[in-house]
Amino acid sequence: MQKGQRLQFSCLKCQNPVHFSLFELEESEKQISCDHCRKRYSLTDETLKRQLGKFEALCRQIVDSEEILSNTSIGIDVGGHQVLIPYKLLLTRMTSQLKLQMGDQQISIAFRMEPLKDLT
Repeated sequence: MQKGQRLQFSCLKCQNPVHFSLFELEESEKQISCDHCRKRYSLTDETLKRQLGKFEALCRQIVDSEEILSNTSIGIDVGGHQVLIPYKLLLTRMTSQLKLQMGDQQISIAFRMEPLKDLT
C-alpha cells in the first residue's frame, strides 16, 4: 500500500463514502470527517487502532512479499475448468472489504492493494 492510498467506509449518518489514509492517522490523533454531511470521526478506540495497526502491518508485509506473490495464483473452479487468477491481479484490480467494529457498529473499510507501487 502506498503512502497516498485511500481507504473508505460508509458514513454512519448519511452513508456517503468517508475517505482516509492509514498513514494520516499515524501522524496524530487526527479526526476524519464525511465530505457530505461533515460528521466527524475520531479513530481513537484502542481496539480499532490496534486492528488498523495490524492491517497496516499486513499491507507492508504484502508489499515486502511482492517477489513471491508475483508467482502466486488463486485457483477457482468454474464448472469443469479451473481458472487461475494471478494474486497480483487480485491485489491491484479488485476491491476488498475489511470489517471492523467502530463503537457499537460494524463498518466495512474498502481497500485495494497496489504492490507495484513501493512505499516511500
